[in-house]
Amino acid sequence: MVIQIATNWKLLQFADMPCNNLTQRLKKARMLTGMSQVELANKIGISRSVLNEVEAGYRDKILRPTLLKLLTVLDKDILCDDYYRFVLEQKEKLKILVTKYGLRKLARMIGVDASSLDHWKRGDYQISRRYYDKIMELRLL
Repeated sequence: MVIQIATNWKLLQFADMPCNNLTQRLKKARMLTGMSQVELANKIGISRSVLNEVEAGYRDKILRPTLLKLLTVLDKDILCDDYYRFVLEQKEKLKILVTKYGLRKLARMIGVDASSLDHWKRGDYQISRRYYDKIMELRLL
């Protein structure tokens, strides 16, 4: 009962914090845990400077491996926007699209080399927000 009240109080305390970009979402998600940047970094095994750079707005993206580490501690619903939800399922989503449209046709549709699309589909590299936005603009999913 006491834990539930404390959790609800934290949610209320930070409810008005904006979540319009990665900087704001990361800070809000971290603050809800009650952890400092140092504590969070130590807990998930990344450098505090990475967290600080994202929260300060010097980095505008995080890579999937870092995102997965953050999600072991932070609330996915707060941290992830639609783009980062896509990144978490990138391989599966792109396999579906490649099956539906074909690798070369899909690559032409979103304006990227087929080899880059193939790397994204295999999970070798993370799709950029620019190409994710193009997929969404074309309503391919």
